Amino acid sequence: MNKTLWEEVLKFSFDDPNDEYGFSTRLALENHWTLYFTQKVLLEYKKFMFLAATNNEMVSPSETVDIVWHQHLIFTNSYSDLCNLLGKRIEHIPSTHNRLEFEKFQKAKERTSALYESVFGAQPQEVWHYKNELDSLHLDESKYEISNLRKMFLWYSIFLSVPVCLIIFPVLIKIPNPNFLLFYILAFGAAILFLEFYVSKSFISLYEKIKSNSILANLTPLELVFLKENKLEAVVHGAVNNLIENKKIKILTNRRLQLIDENLVDNPYENCVIEIMKEFDPMTYRFLCTSAMQKPIFEQLKKGTSRIREIIMDSRQFVSTIIISMIVLGFLLSIVFSRLITGIYRDKPIVFLLIAIIALVFASFHYLDRIINLLFTKIIPSSFKEEVRKNKENNKNWEWNYFLYGNMVLASSFIPLTNYDSGTSSGSNSSSSGSCSSSCGSSCGSSCGSCGGCGGD
Repeated sequence: MNKTLWEEVLKFSFDDPNDEYGFSTRLALENHWTLYFTQKVLLEYKKFMFLAATNNEMVSPSETVDIVWHQHLIFTNSYSDLCNLLGKRIEHIPSTHNRLEFEKFQKAKERTSALYESVFGAQPQEVWHYKNELDSLHLDESKYEISNLRKMFLWYSIFLSVPVCLIIFPVLIKIPNPNFLLFYILAFGAAILFLEFYVSKSFISLYEKIKSNSILANLTPLELVFLKENKLEAVVHGAVNNLIENKKIKILTNRRLQLIDENLVDNPYENCVIEIMKEFDPMTYRFLCTSAMQKPIFEQLKKGTSRIREIIMDSRQFVSTIIISMIVLGFLLSIVFSRLITGIYRDKPIVFLLIAIIALVFASFHYLDRIINLLFTKIIPSSFKEEVRKNKENNKNWEWNYFLYGNMVLASSFIPLTNYDSGTSSGSNSSSSGSCSSSCGSSCGSSCGSCGGCGGD
């Protein structure tokens, strides 16, 4: 192994520090990758290119590494710089998918694996052995979708009330009010306690199964903030607050923000905020938040983290837990609906019962939403917090502190601005008086076909 060359390849940077939408950000955004996995794939791409340059036989990338290769070919100057550093022009050979080509590229993949292991050791499974890196979580996909189940939950409960009413009708007519509601509310509370225990145990078991996965284990603090809050605004809050704390942004008496130090820092999210503020006069926080969330670096964080959330929520174990919870809640609702049916049938007063039913339906949906998010709002963050607190070095990092303590670390003068109570906007800021919502940043990508490999000499 040419260690000198490899050390130079390791130092090679794909990004211009002044680029707002550089190579790695574009790569992560278009493929919905996390920051860790993006850097991991870039390292594996460097290893692949090193093997291609230092061996005369044909080598072939994994599908994930090939995505990076396609993207890098578009950045012609950067690609030429890397090839010049390697001392060899690495040519991309697309596969034609005929049988002879398949056998050739299959042998190239086997050769690549052997070369890689002899030089770098074992290949990372999530990069080299999976088409979709999140398949490395080993989660079986459910045939049901949580969103569809939630939409039908109330209708199933109402439909179930008819057979339930026929079965328990003799009992219902013997229980007078308000005893029925009292017993029912006690039963409802007991069911909630049962579900709380059951769902927590089930989701902890699910997380224990996947927590060692390198992609999940290496989520950044701001990715964890978004996973927990499911709001991109929360990430912007943290970046802006740190700039205020470090005296780079000033809150004016009219509750607008003014940039007082234009020098960039080491944090890309803070730099994004600084670049936005350079273009405008003092602005409302609402406008700044909306503008930041439209930038690729923030959008990338959202997409990469949301994809992990969706994969977990689509898993069979997750959906099964929610289905059982819906069955319990649905059965309870069907009982109270049955009481309503018998009341109407017997011409009894139902006003208080109807009010109670409306309250119970809202409570059921609220609780259902809570348990759907429980894994992301409590179980995963709690596990990370335990590990983070063990490392005292993390206490020096504002991102980890923000993840640990949330809004408690926000400046008291900044907190009111996060509610977007910004007064009247004017000038360029007035167009952003709507709610702070994210939209997709612009992107460009390639639609190259699959890759066979690169040729040797």
